[in-house]
Amino acid sequence: MYLLQYPAHISINAAPSTELELVPAGAPAGVPAVVRCTAYCDFWALPGKYTLYARDHSTGERKQLSLRIKESSRYVFEAGDQAASTGGLALGIAGSAAFLTGFFMLMPTLLSSRCEDSDCTSKAEQNAAEAGLVVMLAGAVASPVGFVIYGSNRARLARLGRELDASVGPRSEVRVGVVGVGLGGFGLGGVGTF
Repeated sequence: MYLLQYPAHISINAAPSTELELVPAGAPAGVPAVVRCTAYCDFWALPGKYTLYARDHSTGERKQLSLRIKESSRYVFEAGDQAASTGGLALGIAGSAAFLTGFFMLMPTLLSSRCEDSDCTSKAEQNAAEAGLVVMLAGAVASPVGFVIYGSNRARLARLGRELDASVGPRSEVRVGVVGVGLGGFGLGGVGTF
C-alpha cells in the first residue's frame, strides 16, 4: 500500500547575520540542501528528519541542530550562548561530583550509628562528616542550577504558533525532594526537564 505524504510549509526566522542550510538527516556529503537562506527561510518539505546547519557570519560560529518535520510549522532559531552553556554543564557535573563526595565523607559517621560503643567515631571523622554535609548540600544546589543554565543557553529551534501547547518556548524545570527508601533510610530524588 502506498501512503501519500504531503509537504509541510516550514518557516524559520533567525538573526540577520545567520545563514541557514537544511539537509536530510544522514545525507552523504554533496547532497544538495533542501533550502539555503540568510535570516529567514520559507519553504516546503516532506515530513521526515533533517539537519539544520546555522552559521553566524559576524562570529563565524557554526551550529548543528536536528529537526523533525511532521506538519507545517514556524520556528525561531535561537543561537544560545556557548560560553554560558559550557559553564553551566561544568557546574552541573562539578555539583554532581561534590554531592557524591560529600555523601562518601558523611558515610562513616552514618554507619557508626549502628555501633554499640558510644565512642565509635573519632573527632576527625566527625569533622569530616560535617564538611561532607556542607559539600553534599553545596553539590545538591550547584548541580541543578548548572544543568538549568546549560539547558537554557544551548542552541535551539523554538516552535511558534501553538499557544495552547505546553511545549512552546524554552522550558526549564528542576524538582528535587526527599524520597523514602524503606527500613529507615533516606534518599534524594530529582527530575530535570529542559
